[in-house]
Amino acid sequence: MSRIMTIWLPRWPVQRRLLEDPSLRTVPVFVCQRRPRGVMGVVSWAWAVQPQSAPMAGQAGAGQAGAGHLGAVSTASGSITAGMSLAEAMSMLAMAHGSRACHRAWIDHDDPVADRLTLDELARWCRRFSPAVAVETANRPECLHVDVTGTAGFFGGEERLARTAVWTFAARGIHARAAIADTVGAAWAAAHHTDTLAEQSGLRGRSRAQPRRRRWATIPPGGAMSDSRIVPDARELLGDLPITALRLDADVVLKLGEVGIGSIGGVLRLPRKSLASRFGPQLVRRVAEFTGERAEPLEPPRGAELPQANHTFDFPFSLRDATEDALREIVRQLLASCVPTLAAAGRGVTALQLRLERNAAGGSCEDRTPTVVDVGLYRPTASIPHLEELIRLRMSRTPLPAEIDGVTLEVVAAGNAISRQRLLFGEATETSGPEVGMLLDRLSGRLGRAAVFEPKLLADAQPEYAWVAVPPTGALAAAGTAGARPLSPGSASLGLSAPQRRPLWLLPRPLRLEVGHGGRRRNGREGEQEEQRTERGARCAPHHVPGPPAWFRWESRTRSVVRSQGPERIETAWWRGPCVRRDYFIVETDSAERFWLFRQLRDGAWFLHGLFA
Repeated sequence: MSRIMTIWLPRWPVQRRLLEDPSLRTVPVFVCQRRPRGVMGVVSWAWAVQPQSAPMAGQAGAGQAGAGHLGAVSTASGSITAGMSLAEAMSMLAMAHGSRACHRAWIDHDDPVADRLTLDELARWCRRFSPAVAVETANRPECLHVDVTGTAGFFGGEERLARTAVWTFAARGIHARAAIADTVGAAWAAAHHTDTLAEQSGLRGRSRAQPRRRRWATIPPGGAMSDSRIVPDARELLGDLPITALRLDADVVLKLGEVGIGSIGGVLRLPRKSLASRFGPQLVRRVAEFTGERAEPLEPPRGAELPQANHTFDFPFSLRDATEDALREIVRQLLASCVPTLAAAGRGVTALQLRLERNAAGGSCEDRTPTVVDVGLYRPTASIPHLEELIRLRMSRTPLPAEIDGVTLEVVAAGNAISRQRLLFGEATETSGPEVGMLLDRLSGRLGRAAVFEPKLLADAQPEYAWVAVPPTGALAAAGTAGARPLSPGSASLGLSAPQRRPLWLLPRPLRLEVGHGGRRRNGREGEQEEQRTERGARCAPHHVPGPPAWFRWESRTRSVVRSQGPERIETAWWRGPCVRRDYFIVETDSAERFWLFRQLRDGAWFLHGLFA
């Protein structure tokens, strides 16, 4: 019996845009398409970082299951569905969160080609789990099907494999749900209804005398108990799911609802002979695919013509006894067989995957898990020495197995290589772009891709939300042009304060300070009495102290304030929950240091938020 793992990426059109621009996580995102007569229809929508307010009635539970962990895309109102007009969706959003939420919404046109291309890249990236990976055959695919029949044991079993898949996608900022079943149809149904199955699992586990023998495996990835599911018996455990889990058209679902059939179990109990005549051939085909009576082939992703090469050893190759040059020579040979093919077509590598395979015979499951080394680049390149150096840096940060039986190198993504004729003058300017790209690639290989980013300014009054980390594409574009260019384009038009009003170093979190308003802090009993009077006065009337403190204590040192500028009142937006009201001051101490302090108007407490150069 084959085993299929389906990985569902909810609201994939929105998630793809959040990956490209992380700053969109703080606003409602609508992906729309133009209908006849100019009406804009909603294809997909989500609000990744929701406001801390109560949702509208009728909110869907499936949208909330992923909230709270990396990459979760959740809804602000379950009433907004795909196919609804944009005007109607905006009115429901305004009812739930006010008209300001509609003003902050970001609307983009539908691009199914880009969605499919990115999904194909993810499918090739998922070959770390199994060589057989496919994208679902649908008009708007959101699922990946992985044949894990012979590879689940390499990861310690199906439960650990499903958990690893969800965690791996979460590390890339993608919210995913995974399920493993005997057929593609059963895995698809389980992945789309993990919340319902989790509730059924809890009820069945409590009703049994021996909970260890329950049929469901509870997998808590990232704190969410319903992101992964293992289906031993599709007929028994998926019978209570709605008929929409059979991937039926809307007219077929309507016909079944007219006769009172609303679950998969109800469809399976009907005689097969009358299904085609009463409900059409699609229902018969979907039921046969669900039960496994009809095979559903897995088609490879588009762009599978990207080159790959492997090297197999006659005997296990010991990495402990071998030198680093021996493995580097193998990697160099694999690159030499893959990269020239792309270079001849004017393309370069943007992502590749190196897999260190281990023998499937003998040993424990953990000992047979393949080691995968992912390498991503900011610019397409066909330079074999550069790729070899990136692989070496990544392998230096990856725990390697003691022995391997083979090495596989696969190009996951490729792009058009940028080639520009050099000028007679200004040669350094023309060649600085590739050099900056190589520098960023090396830094990412040594420090990790998440450690290399570009700060992008946002039009937000609260300093904690006034910037977001994005991939350093702006630095690459600035290096490739002759003229100087700001790091974040368009930041001058955001209406922010003057640069001299903001510190160069902003603390990750405001640090609470011990302050005084009656001159420099004294030692002994007198200092304690003054401190008590200061705290008592701040609790009683915090708004009656208009100016900055006379001294504050930071890093075990007491600093006296000699000059100050302010106050500057900053208040947070209403949709972030509790209101934050602060008065900021720029203070200069007797040691010629400048600090950015603020007083919290709610309780009069003082905090250090930044330091000036």
